[in-house]
Amino acid sequence: MADKETIVKDLKQILVEDLFVSIPENEIKLDDALGEDLGVDSVGFVELIAMVEDKFAIQISENEAASGNLRTLDGLSDSILAKIAAERGADGQTRRSRRDRGG
Repeated sequence: MADKETIVKDLKQILVEDLFVSIPENEIKLDDALGEDLGVDSVGFVELIAMVEDKFAIQISENEAASGNLRTLDGLSDSILAKIAAERGADGQTRRSRRDRGG
């Protein structure tokens, strides 16, 4: 399972390499606001959510994306970590979705 440090590192890489945030990865702080501090606009935020969903094999609903919980790198990484944990069973195996089970 991914830990918070790994998730934050991956997020910083996505921000700098894919979304062209001009702040170097090592200068991005957990409490930086994605929009105000890092300059991620609404289109960039949608792209970020899509990349996060692909990278971490999770789903982020429109309501979650619109909430203030994903406003900072810290909030986004915490949400990713919680979603990854929710998708894992006690034995570390990924739970199958209803769709995978035919339901």
